[in-house]
Amino acid sequence: MFASIFSVVLALAVLVAGEAKTPGIYPLRPWTRTAPDGVISTVTPLLVEGVTLSPRPPAVTATSPLPWISLKKNGAPVTIRPKVKKEGWVEKPSPSYGTWFAYETDPAVADPPSTDAAAAVAVAKKQNTVLNNRYFKGEFERLNPVIRCTPERYVLNGDYEPFCSPDLHTELQSGHAYFVTWYPGYFNSSRVRINLLDYDVLSVSGGNRPDISPEDEPVLKSYAFHTTEWIDNELGYYFLEIQRDWIGKGFSKSVYITLETPEQIGDDIDVQHVPLVSFLKGPKATRADKDRYENAGWDVILAVPLSVLGFAVFLAIFHFCTRRARRIGNISIGGHRSQRTRKRRNQTYEKLQDVESGSSITVG
Repeated sequence: MFASIFSVVLALAVLVAGEAKTPGIYPLRPWTRTAPDGVISTVTPLLVEGVTLSPRPPAVTATSPLPWISLKKNGAPVTIRPKVKKEGWVEKPSPSYGTWFAYETDPAVADPPSTDAAAAVAVAKKQNTVLNNRYFKGEFERLNPVIRCTPERYVLNGDYEPFCSPDLHTELQSGHAYFVTWYPGYFNSSRVRINLLDYDVLSVSGGNRPDISPEDEPVLKSYAFHTTEWIDNELGYYFLEIQRDWIGKGFSKSVYITLETPEQIGDDIDVQHVPLVSFLKGPKATRADKDRYENAGWDVILAVPLSVLGFAVFLAIFHFCTRRARRIGNISIGGHRSQRTRKRRNQTYEKLQDVESGSSITVG
């Protein structure tokens, strides 16, 4: 029985681990947040490739370093769990951003500090909150645990600023979400959006064609096959879920990833300094998979564990009720012998008694 329970628990652990790695983007149960300036808003956590963004605050303050999310070169998330060693130092600590995101806490000061070293050191003492009391100290990183983009992490040492991911010539598979990250301080704007342009279409239809005069040449932006909604520039990231139909009939598509602000809508795009990546076709996702975490709560979260537990209870009851009668061929596995075996044992016992009785009789 204990072996059965152990196997059930092991199977449950495998199921939970598999759910945690489920690809795609799924909304979770919302919660209410109050900002330092008193503004109350509803926050909807998202499960992105097994990573929870904007999670509900824990009931108890954590006493150990919290996990944080690093990114592979193609923008795929990887969970990093810091460990406190016996000597007191932390292995794989969350990244330190210095003064790249330090803002004056005085609401009257709206402009970010200069990147000058002396000014940055002076402002570093006043980074209790960022962006004029929109977040408590450390709250932005807790709600957005993905590693932030800074000029020190630019693609190819700044040749593709302000991008940090995805890297040049990396592969992104359909059905999965990847993080496009940039340094927010690069733009003097509160909003940005992403344009995806087909490399093959641009090479044929646009891009300084010699047979078209510069005045008549169409802008490259007009060839974008997908444009995102406007994104809060302060976030510095956007999780881009690669759609299978973007790739078309082929197995892959080369794509330029570009950023623009509302002030740049009338400007064309310079694709010479933006990441060029490959979108690959992956397994086709079903709608049932996409809706699995929609408005998820405890009823959804406990569905699989309770089903497994119910099956385990059924196995235990079945084992108890049939432990005397279960057989495989001529072999009894219930712990009790069959009727034929009991009859043979009784006959042997009777013969032994006769022999013992005869040996006790003496002839005078």
